[in-house]
Amino acid sequence: MSAAVTRVAIPIFRKKISPVFDSCSRVLLVDIVKNREVDRKELYLDALSLTDRVAILQKSGVAVVICGGISDVMESMLVGVKIDLICDITGEVDHVLKAYLDQGLDQTQFHIPGFRPDSHKKGTNARKRDHENH
Repeated sequence: MSAAVTRVAIPIFRKKISPVFDSCSRVLLVDIVKNREVDRKELYLDALSLTDRVAILQKSGVAVVICGGISDVMESMLVGVKIDLICDITGEVDHVLKAYLDQGLDQTQFHIPGFRPDSHKKGTNARKRDHENH
């Protein structure tokens, strides 16, 4: 019996988290089994509508999106298709991924400026759920 794979999508710009998910051109897909990265690949999303972006993520089996800024519309679309959202995150992709695996994304070094832990965004709730269930 094989272990369950969790696929995480991280919008990237160079080696960092892309500042705005809605307009990123590339997304890193990372497959995680038992809290370890087992595979990664990139998706190119140039010139795709928000609806097309969500459809591609859904078809690709993405369970979690870790991102910086995101519009309310895109946030609602992702949550609507049952993709967990951890937003308001910044930093180098490999550092953020390691922090996610170590359940350390609540460290202030990974929060975008102006982050409010009492925010009512869905991403804050997903972050809390992720740390309880990861």
